[in-house]
Amino acid sequence: MYKILTPFLVVLILLSGCVVKGPSTALRIITEESPPFNFSDERGNVTGQSTELVKEIMKKTGDGGVIEMLPWSQGYALVQKEPGTVLYSISRIPLRENMFKWVGPIGFADNWFYSKMGAGVKLDSLDDAKKVKSIAVYRDDSNQLYLQEKGFTNLDISENMAECIRKLVNGQVDLWLGPAEGLHFIAYGAGVNPAEIEAVKYVRRAEWYIAFNKEVPDSTVRSWQKALDELKQAKDASGVSTYDRITTSYTVPQYVADSVAADTVVKLVEKTAADITADAAGTINKINNGEAPYLDKVNPQLYVYVYDTGVNLVANADNPAIVGRCFRSVPDIAGKLFRDGIVEGALKDGKGWEDYVFTIPGKIGIYNKSAYYVLATGSDGKQYVVCAGRYTDKPQP
Repeated sequence: MYKILTPFLVVLILLSGCVVKGPSTALRIITEESPPFNFSDERGNVTGQSTELVKEIMKKTGDGGVIEMLPWSQGYALVQKEPGTVLYSISRIPLRENMFKWVGPIGFADNWFYSKMGAGVKLDSLDDAKKVKSIAVYRDDSNQLYLQEKGFTNLDISENMAECIRKLVNGQVDLWLGPAEGLHFIAYGAGVNPAEIEAVKYVRRAEWYIAFNKEVPDSTVRSWQKALDELKQAKDASGVSTYDRITTSYTVPQYVADSVAADTVVKLVEKTAADITADAAGTINKINNGEAPYLDKVNPQLYVYVYDTGVNLVANADNPAIVGRCFRSVPDIAGKLFRDGIVEGALKDGKGWEDYVFTIPGKIGIYNKSAYYVLATGSDGKQYVVCAGRYTDKPQP
């Protein structure tokens, strides 16, 4: 499928909550970074639309295993040869039909030919694309295989989607065949403004499946398909299936029912900014130790984090493990460079709010969130951007 380079590209996560009592099959489950279907949050937890469906299936079947993030070409090759392995999200096309055992579908993505904005590329038919000099595709992705099957010989094969889109805007290729879903995330992750590219022709819809190594027992594959079918068919009291609830949760950001009051966030940030002005080193140390009030012990979703002016994280009361990481040009799930926006807003206006989309630990889906920020000059003479966020409730009509 698709891959986006991230600082946490390869991460091994035990799939907690999926093992139940009774006989089970131990599986090695492989995916890649491709929001909104599969991605890692800042804590390294694997989530996303397809991931949550896989977890729900495993709860039903009782199969144990791990989810492992790997580059697509590596995972794709591994599942073809290693017994007990599983790969998602993967497009089921005729060329692959006999390479794996299949469960699905678990979702889809629509793929378009994209050109650099203003390039003037016009395609009246698929065959028209054979006349351009080169088309960027992602190695071993179904789009590459699809075009090869259609007789295309002008393919420029890249190791990831970020490389494809960079080649497009740099004029190294004429077209890129890529997905509409997650497009903004791919673009921003590559350091490309999505406004620099334009869709010129719809090509195909790719339905996502779960692929099993051919030595996985048929009984396991059947139980996974049965569990998936049940997730699609069984409805809750509101008439919504678990499948629909999960897929829509990653399509449209949700609101929370009870949010932290905006003035509570403002007071915490302004107090923290004052503390940094008085004692930068001591306050940053307390934040990273998760001390109150920088981490609210009653509501741990309320916590302080601090950037320097280069968008490097210098303190985080909730997750100190990510302190030191540069978040410049790292988008949220919707593709927005909200951290860059926070620092730019602070340097320009001193304080303000920035909206973005985020995950909630332990909950399915993506949620609307807003951060309040204040620019502070520390006792060490350095400038800091102090922030705290709140998940937002639905605006009143």
